Amino acid sequence: MARGHAQRGNDADLLALADTVRAARTDANLTQADLALVSGVGRDTIIALENGRPGVSLGSALRVLKGLGLTLAPVPRR
Repeated sequence: MARGHAQRGNDADLLALADTVRAARTDANLTQADLALVSGVGRDTIIALENGRPGVSLGSALRVLKGLGLTLAPVPRR
């Protein structure tokens, strides 16, 4: 799963989103700064999102996902 980080959040859904964003960004050979630029958000937002921090707005998260060619799709809990 996710690599540990002192500043990471601990919500499983946020951590899953964080891992997905980081993996998609690195697969696309984008730096955090590159992704911030194409998404129209600050690099600090990318860092917060990739660390599973809960303070990232939904709008910002959606812009980042769009920048990666991804979307957010709610699914029932297991």
